[in-house]
Order: sequence, then structure tokens, then C-alpha cells
Amino acid sequence: MRTHRQLTTAAAALAVVLVTGPAFALGNARQGFGLGIGSATIANGLSFKGMTGPGAVQAVAGFWGGGGAKHRFGEAHGLALGADYLFEMPSLARSRWFSLDWSVGLGAGVGVARFDDRAGRAGSGVAGLEFNFTTIPLDLTVEYRPTLRILHDVGLDLVDFTAHLRLWF
Repeated sequence: MRTHRQLTTAAAALAVVLVTGPAFALGNARQGFGLGIGSATIANGLSFKGMTGPGAVQAVAGFWGGGGAKHRFGEAHGLALGADYLFEMPSLARSRWFSLDWSVGLGAGVGVARFDDRAGRAGSGVAGLEFNFTTIPLDLTVEYRPTLRILHDVGLDLVDFTAHLRLWF
């Protein structure tokens, strides 16, 4: 529990530094790469997104498990990594202040428990709605993520959601 609190405090401090330092940001959302906090298949923690031509690679490194919806938050069971490949689609709407964009793709995640040899593996589909602010290099993303758990138990979660908040460089 103590390690979970320390890592949560470190993630919160990183988020404060990223959000309060937009003068150091180099690009707009959907250009370059973004860093922040978020959730993916199995993993909750530090979120990264990098554009790769017509698509994007998204990864989250942090905690596995816990309480809350789909046991996503609360006491962490261990460490996890989630990665997605996203196909970036044309914008749904644009204004002076933000663009509303969307993406679809596939993701996978792995997690390792702290106290035993349990491992978690899962695959998921991803459909995301992105609010990319144009006056500051910030994005807020909400994703629908139907997930197939492979290990440590097998199951299908047809209703699951994740989110990301990132500053772009």
C-alpha cells in the first residue's frame, strides 16, 4: 500500500509539472508526442502518445488492477504496461479553441502481481473521442474499450472506458 501511495504521489507531481508548464510545450495536440496520465488495457499511470503518419502509438505504464469500475483503480495488484495502435480519423468538428477528433484501433496489456506469480494479459478494441485544444497543447481523450481478458482469469468486458489527459511537446 505504501508503494502505491508513493507512486500515486509521484504521478500527481508529474501531472502538476506538465500542466503548469505549458510554456515548455513545443507543439500542438496531434503533432509530436504527448505525455500525461491515463488508463489503457490493464494499465493505469503515465500516458504517452506519439503520431506515426496516419496513425498513432499510445502506451500507458503504471499500476495493474485495483477497485472501482472493472477493478481499474484502488489498491494496485502490481505493475502493468498497455499499448495501442490507433488509426487517426478526420476531425468531427473544429473551432478556434479546440478540435474534436476520433480514432479506432487495437490494444493489449500485461500486468504482473506484486505478491505472487499471477500475471494478467488482455486484448481490446479502442474507439476514442479526443478534445484537442488549439490555444494550449493539451488533449483530453475518452475511449470505449471492449476487452478480452486472457490471464489470470478469462472473461469478456463489453463495456469498459478509459481516459487520458496529456500535454503535447
